[in-house]
Amino acid sequence: VFEIGLTPNRIDAASHIGVARDLAAWYAGQGKEITVNKPGVESFKENPSGKGVQVVLDASVAAPRYSGITLSHITVGPSPSWMQDRLRLAGIRPINNLVDITNYVMLETGQPLHAFDRDAIEGDRIVVRFAQKGDRFITLDQVERTLDGEDLMICDAAKPMCIGGVFGGLQSGVTEKTTSIFLESACFNPTFIRKTSRRHGLKTDASFRFERGADPNATLYALKRAVLLMQEICGARVEGTLTDLYPQPVQPAEIDLNYKRMFSLMGKDIGRSTINRILQALEMDIVREEPDLVTVRVPAYRVDVLRECDVVEDVL
Repeated sequence: VFEIGLTPNRIDAASHIGVARDLAAWYAGQGKEITVNKPGVESFKENPSGKGVQVVLDASVAAPRYSGITLSHITVGPSPSWMQDRLRLAGIRPINNLVDITNYVMLETGQPLHAFDRDAIEGDRIVVRFAQKGDRFITLDQVERTLDGEDLMICDAAKPMCIGGVFGGLQSGVTEKTTSIFLESACFNPTFIRKTSRRHGLKTDASFRFERGADPNATLYALKRAVLLMQEICGARVEGTLTDLYPQPVQPAEIDLNYKRMFSLMGKDIGRSTINRILQALEMDIVREEPDLVTVRVPAYRVDVLRECDVVEDVL
């Protein structure tokens, strides 16, 4: 068990895969090539003959990417002992196999997931929209809250079901009787999540991650990983195809780096080859190289890397 301290900007390391990436990059800096072995999701299959929940995205500014899938034939019960043990070691209390899998995948990938009981979804339809100012909504903690017009809500055809990226509703959560769910894996705009979290005094594992910046490219991987675990542990069956609404794909940042300026910031000339080796270990692709400059493309999960000095910090 590793216990780590996170600075607020390093939300990419708030997961086991994130920490593994950092360790692999450090080893690469020492000249040792060690790869990160992510659990495979190649065996995931859609079921076009089934009928899934329909999704409408009406607030893409607050939810740039919204992915999800419908599952049926679920048997809710205790998680396997190995999963319960791992969750406890990470400070999370096991609840049931469905909820435990969503928490497990969040810890593993850094991507929060949310499961809605399909029987509670009126019209078999999910609408991602902003709340009406003054609307009342009862959250999972049985507190009635007054909503603001900037609160992002995950709704069905008739009513809100969840404060998006922050907290679930009392009426739509999974129970021991749940047999079918819609599983959400989304990327929410950190500004909206941060304001909503503060407005309602709600701090959750999901809001902690979303308000610092989620990886828009992680939604489908985490979704498939969770589905495979639910098939293995809960007997789940996929209904329909993946939903993946992503109207304006996020373009990875490209940053120009001046070697001399980087060495000056570091206080030491560590050599261009060392810098390039570390950059590649950090999954920063070199897209252009000149005698004094190098341009790198930053992976989408590094939402905090926007300037040359951010890259210098990472290399150091």
